[in-house]
Amino acid sequence: MNREELINIIQNSETKLNNLRNIDYDGLKERITELESIFKEFKEGGESLLSKENTLQIGIVGQVKAGKSSFLNSLFFNGENVLPKASTPMTAGLTVIEYAEKNTFEVEYFDEKDWQIFVKQNEDYKKCEQEVRAKNPNQPEIFIKKEIEKITSDKIRSAHELVSACSSNAKDKIGRKNDAKEFKNLDELQNVLEQYVGANGEYTSVVKSLYIKMNDERLDGLRIVDTPGVNDPVVSRENRTRTFLHSCHGVFLLSAATDFLGSGDISFLNSRIGGSGIGTVVLLASKFDSVLQDIGADRVMKKQEHGDLVDTVNEQKKKFKKRLRELSDTIDEKLRNRIKLDTTAGIGYSIANKPSSKWDNLEKQIVQQMKRYYPDYFSTEDDIQESFEGLANIPDIRKDYLEGVFMKNKDSIIAEKIKEFFTKNKQDISSSIDQMLQEFKNHHEQLNKTTVAEIQKQQGQQSELFDNLKSKFDEVFLGFNKSIQHNVTEIANNIPFNYIKEIPTEKVSRPIRHKGIFYGHTTSDIEMTQVNTYELKCQVEENIESYVQSWNNEWKKMFDETRKEMADKLIEAISDFEKEIMSTSFNDKYYRDLIERTLNNLKYYNVLELRNIIDKNKNNGFDKIEEFVPDETENKDKDEVKPHLDKKIKEHNKELIKSLRSNGDSLKEDVKKEISINLKNANNEIEKTRSSFIEKLKKEGKKYLDNLEKEMSEKSVVLKKMEDIISCISELSTLYK
Repeated sequence: MNREELINIIQNSETKLNNLRNIDYDGLKERITELESIFKEFKEGGESLLSKENTLQIGIVGQVKAGKSSFLNSLFFNGENVLPKASTPMTAGLTVIEYAEKNTFEVEYFDEKDWQIFVKQNEDYKKCEQEVRAKNPNQPEIFIKKEIEKITSDKIRSAHELVSACSSNAKDKIGRKNDAKEFKNLDELQNVLEQYVGANGEYTSVVKSLYIKMNDERLDGLRIVDTPGVNDPVVSRENRTRTFLHSCHGVFLLSAATDFLGSGDISFLNSRIGGSGIGTVVLLASKFDSVLQDIGADRVMKKQEHGDLVDTVNEQKKKFKKRLRELSDTIDEKLRNRIKLDTTAGIGYSIANKPSSKWDNLEKQIVQQMKRYYPDYFSTEDDIQESFEGLANIPDIRKDYLEGVFMKNKDSIIAEKIKEFFTKNKQDISSSIDQMLQEFKNHHEQLNKTTVAEIQKQQGQQSELFDNLKSKFDEVFLGFNKSIQHNVTEIANNIPFNYIKEIPTEKVSRPIRHKGIFYGHTTSDIEMTQVNTYELKCQVEENIESYVQSWNNEWKKMFDETRKEMADKLIEAISDFEKEIMSTSFNDKYYRDLIERTLNNLKYYNVLELRNIIDKNKNNGFDKIEEFVPDETENKDKDEVKPHLDKKIKEHNKELIKSLRSNGDSLKEDVKKEISINLKNANNEIEKTRSSFIEKLKKEGKKYLDNLEKEMSEKSVVLKKMEDIISCISELSTLYK
């Protein structure tokens, strides 16, 4: 689709929408708003793609605290902290960087509608907080905070953070026009940005997005979009991010090396990157220095030798590749074989590209740690600069990906993205319109064959229906609870934990002290078997991830199936009633939808929050893994040493297997406790839904029949309006076929 075709389809869509707006029909306004939102997103994404056909738009995406700002600062600002680092999901704004002849930045604020949503969510947070404090009057703050987290969502907690941090000066900016200012240099830009989007900035809580335009030839032909973390709690900003992603041609996906390719990253890859038609993905294991520090600290704690930095780096890179291969089947097949994998450490580039006198406290701390863990590579200032430059990998990323992948294939990437965008979006829009069209056709058919007498009769029967079915409904809800409990037991029996049964080993040659041939002691290099700690840690990590992922998959499948079974039984009871009264006015689909909407809150319990459990048990497992340290050899002859060491390594490995089994049992208990909490919360929601279920059905059913009776009083007029609506929507549908 070219620009002229896009303009034509949008103009025709707007004409059809105007025709719909001219029809005075109750409930139509909400459906028009749905269509407006769909067309707006399509228009903005399409226009952004086509208006800058020679501009390659690259998204920087990933979890909050994945190092996106540090990466961008390295890529375009020589490691200077120009873009402030976000400390929470709320302070992670959307930033757009592009070329212009003048250096300017522009700030967009939240509008009144956005803010009222935050205020309402903050009130919900305070109610939850009051409940928790009332039930736990003498508990410490850390306990109170954890209890509040259990009963509130990310959105509610983030809104509380935002509203609480909003100063009176910031509040005055809400709903204001964008502020735009020029800046002379990066120092001036940095100072201003700290005020608007820094973690402690005065206006951070009210900034929705930021646009930076710079006279920098490296940006010529590029547009960089630094997005908030995945699952942005600010809905309006999330919508803006989605629009930007629709027009992105490729992305750098940053995944923290210490938790590489977690479930949130995979979900984002499939739903947001693949779903936006983006086919070029560079996956970066970010904050690479952090995982190297963790390994170094682990060796020091276990009193092991300092590892070689190059060997450690290569081992970790193999681990990242292995992780990507293992998850391949869960990744969108369009992306699966097109992901480029590499590593980066944004803060490392900052350290390498400025004198030690300008390092901040965090950078100084990181340098000290790396000196301690890898002294051979960080002994002098030149060594420090060279090593951190290598870990940051920024020059290679610029050369291999920004220039080699993106800019080199710019024309083909842009053409592919445009084709994919319009094909997919036209299909999605067509599907949405057709669904809406069918709903109006069904209603028209029902209205056409219904009489006022039938509606009045059903009004009397409906209340009686729900009263008669109350015991049936109660039985179904109780059955849900029992079924969940039973299925959890079944799942627990069917998901085995893959205990370590054999410790992986490797042959090494070590200097061993033993009795001399004639007198005293001597040292000889003796080949011995040693624990392969790297391979063992990989196995422990894989076993934990596999067990937890199996639980996640089985829980979601079981919960969704049981919830559907409950909904089916409720709908079956309604359908039996329909057969009994044999009324043409009875809309079976309406009641099915009503039941689905009523049970909608249950869908939030089909996911287990097990990330903390994974991290805890991984760390506990890693702490148990130790190399075998030879001892008791000084009083043995040389030919006795090897059999002695073989015996001792077997004993050591036997104890290690027992210790890791204990860790596996601990993991299973932790998962069991989390499931118990989730079951309790789900059952509370079930009970709350059950107690109000009948009254809600009565209320909604009465409203529906009252509206139907009202329409029947002017049946011919309403039918004509319905026919006009169906005609307009049919014409809309044709545009997107």
